[in-house]
Amino acid sequence: MAHYHVDDNQRSWVPWLTLSAVLLAVGWLLIGAYLYFRAAGPIVSSVKVGDTEVGGLTVEQAAVRIDNEWNRDRVLLIGHGDQIFEGNPLEFGLWVDPNATARKAYEYGRGSQRWSELAGMLKGATPPEILPEVVFSPKVAAEQLAHWAGLVEVEPGAPTIAFENGKWIAKPGTDGIAYDAEATLKALADNPALILRSGYLPLMTRPVSSPVDSLQQKLDEMQAQLDRPLLVHAYDPISDNTLEWSVPRELLASWLQPEVVNNELNITLAESGFGAYIDSLEKELTDGRSFILPAVAYNLTERWQTGQAYTVIIRHPPTLYDVQAGDTLLKIAWNTGIPFWMILQANPGMDMENIPAGQAIKLPSKNDLLPYPVVVGKRLVLSITDQRLRVFENGSQIKEFVISTGIDRSPTQPGIFQVQTHELEAYASVWDLYMPHFIGIYEAWPGFMNGFHGLPKLSNGTRLWASILGKPASFGCIILTLEDAEWLYTWAEKGVVVEITG
Repeated sequence: MAHYHVDDNQRSWVPWLTLSAVLLAVGWLLIGAYLYFRAAGPIVSSVKVGDTEVGGLTVEQAAVRIDNEWNRDRVLLIGHGDQIFEGNPLEFGLWVDPNATARKAYEYGRGSQRWSELAGMLKGATPPEILPEVVFSPKVAAEQLAHWAGLVEVEPGAPTIAFENGKWIAKPGTDGIAYDAEATLKALADNPALILRSGYLPLMTRPVSSPVDSLQQKLDEMQAQLDRPLLVHAYDPISDNTLEWSVPRELLASWLQPEVVNNELNITLAESGFGAYIDSLEKELTDGRSFILPAVAYNLTERWQTGQAYTVIIRHPPTLYDVQAGDTLLKIAWNTGIPFWMILQANPGMDMENIPAGQAIKLPSKNDLLPYPVVVGKRLVLSITDQRLRVFENGSQIKEFVISTGIDRSPTQPGIFQVQTHELEAYASVWDLYMPHFIGIYEAWPGFMNGFHGLPKLSNGTRLWASILGKPASFGCIILTLEDAEWLYTWAEKGVVVEITG
C-alpha cells in the first residue's frame, strides 16, 4: 500500500478552499434567485394597491383581484354637507387599469429603485402603498355630474321687508346653494386616483345670495302704499265712542309678505300675529271692559289696502248698584236702563216689593240687551222728553221724526237696545191693535216686545193717535207716521243700536 504525505502548508489551504466553494455556491444561488425573482417571481410580500393585498400574487392573479375590488365592487360616496349618496366609480369615468396596476405593483423591488427597495426589504421595512393606475374619462364624468344639481341645489330664501330708520327696506333671505359641476369635474380630473382611493367625491357648490335689488326698487315705487296704516277700532255701542289704534309700523312690517309674480310686487299681510296684537289692546282696558270680535275673517290684506279698519265691539262687565232710599225696582230699571225683569233674573230671591236701602244688587252687562252683532255706523237716538227720534249714519244725522212714546202707566223703557225683529204688521191681542212695520227693540217682559211701528189701528179699522204724535200715547212702543215707519223699517236692519234717553 502506497502512502502520501501531506505537509502542514497543504493542510492550511483546505478550509479556505472549502469556504470559497461555499461562498461561490451561495453567490450563484443568490444570483439565480435574483434572476428568477426578476424574471418570473411573484409580487413582493406585503405590497398593497391602496387597501388591496397583492403581495405574493402573480401579475395575472393581482390583475384579477384589482379589477374585482376596484372596478366591480368598489363604492364611491358622493357627498355634500350631511347628504351622502352612493355611486359606482365607473359611472363617474373612473376606471382602474388592472394589468397596468398589477405590473406597477410587480415592479416594486425590480424597477429603477430596486437596490434601495431590496435593501429595505432585507431590513424588514413595509413596502409603500401603490396607487392604482386610474384611467379617467372627463366626458363620462361630465355627463354623470350634470344630473346632480337637483339633489344639492337650494333656492335662496325669499327677501323680506323691514321698517328701519323710518324707511321700508328689502332684507335678504337665507342664502341658497348652487351646484358647480365644472368645479366638481376639475377636482375629479386633478386627483382621480386619490378620490378613488378615498372613496369620496365632494360635490362642489357656491352660495347664492337672496336677491334684494329688484324688491328694493319696487319698494321705493310703492312707498306710499307701504306707509298706509292698518287701523283697529274698538266701538263701544253703549257710550257710542270709538277707540282707535294704528298697528305700529315695525310690527306691521313683520306681517308683510312680499311676492314677485310676473315681475310685479304683490304684498299680503300674514294674520298669525294679529290675534296676539288684539289681546294686547284689550289689556289696555283697565275698567273691566273686554272685546267682542266679529264672527268674520280678519281680511287684513284687504283692510290694509283699502284703509278699512278692523272693528271690535267693546263689552261692559256686570256691575253692582247700591240701593238708595225710596228706590223701587221700576225706578232702578228706569235709572239704570235695564228692564226690571232682567234685574230680577240677575238677583234670584230678591223681593221686588221690598228692596232695603244700602243693599248692593247685581246688574247684568248692558251688552246683554244687544243680542245680535252690532251694526257699526248706524244709530237711532230717541228722546222721551223731546218726543223725537233722530237717525244717524256714519256719525251724521240724516233724519228726525216726531214720535209718541209710552204713557206714564206703561212707559217706554230708557236704555241702550237693538233692532231685533221685523214684522210687516204685528198684532197686540191685549189691546186689539194692528201695528204696521213693527220693529222690535227690547222685551218689556219676557215674550213681550216693545218697538217702533206706524200709527196702529183697531180690528174695526179705526186708525189711532194720528192727531197726538209728539206726545206720549202708546202702551210702551214708539209710534211714527205710516210713511216714517215704512222708511225706518227698510233702513234699520237687525243689529242697529237704539239709544233711548229719558
